[in-house]
Amino acid sequence: MATDPLLRRLNELSWPRVAFDQPKPAPGQLWRAEWEGTACLVVISGERAGRTIPVLAASSDDVGDERVIVAETENGMTLCIWTGVTRTIKTFTLDSRISNLTSHSFDQLAGATADTQHGAWAPITSNLDDRVLIRTDLEEKLGLLSESEWIPVSRGEAPTLASVAKEAGVKPSQIARRLNTTSGDARRLIQGKREPSEEESSILTNILGSFPRAAVRFDDRLVAELDQPEFRPPLRLMAHRTHGGNEMAARRAVAGELMGLAARHRDREPRNWAVLISELLDAD
Repeated sequence: MATDPLLRRLNELSWPRVAFDQPKPAPGQLWRAEWEGTACLVVISGERAGRTIPVLAASSDDVGDERVIVAETENGMTLCIWTGVTRTIKTFTLDSRISNLTSHSFDQLAGATADTQHGAWAPITSNLDDRVLIRTDLEEKLGLLSESEWIPVSRGEAPTLASVAKEAGVKPSQIARRLNTTSGDARRLIQGKREPSEEESSILTNILGSFPRAAVRFDDRLVAELDQPEFRPPLRLMAHRTHGGNEMAARRAVAGELMGLAARHRDREPRNWAVLISELLDAD
């Protein structure tokens, strides 16, 4: 049987194999970073510190300024790295690793960031230069990624759920009965250690007369571990299954449930949050 000539030619070509995995972030890796519709190619330029990691913007366009270098990846891709467009972004915005830079390109990158090696293009000297648009777009994307957050943000002097309950004279045991939960879980809710569901929010509003949207306080080590890229695929799946595609809500739900589980087990040993997260997501 005759073979399609086009298909035969395509099969003979050597296409770059993209990793699309989520390993531990490390310098020299090329990633797709994405959060709430903002996406950008980034090259990790340093070690992770807490919840953040330094990156450089990258582009597949064959264009740049005096600080852009042309680099190659281990899977045969060529990209431009804008060493002058750098930010520290949240680790949880890393979506999928595409590949690693070759050792030669990584050395080139180190030289360019140390200003010992110049880029492949002339400097941008006019706002009419089309390259301004590309650089501005990359700067805006990295800026949005650096400002991303999934933890509820405190609103300063806003009343807490605990203070509203106290003023209303409502005890945790009463809240537990109305929410059909345990006293311990009601206390965690009042203390801001987990987020209420929409149904619970409605019930609390009826009980207390008002319901403050105060920030939930999660364990810092739990948050840093949940930020790791390896957990993003199952979190995204959970988001589509039970949170209408809202990954932020899925992360908050997982963190809240884990805080509750940890509170019920009074172990003196440090909690292995990575194991607890994996067990919870595997059970979903």
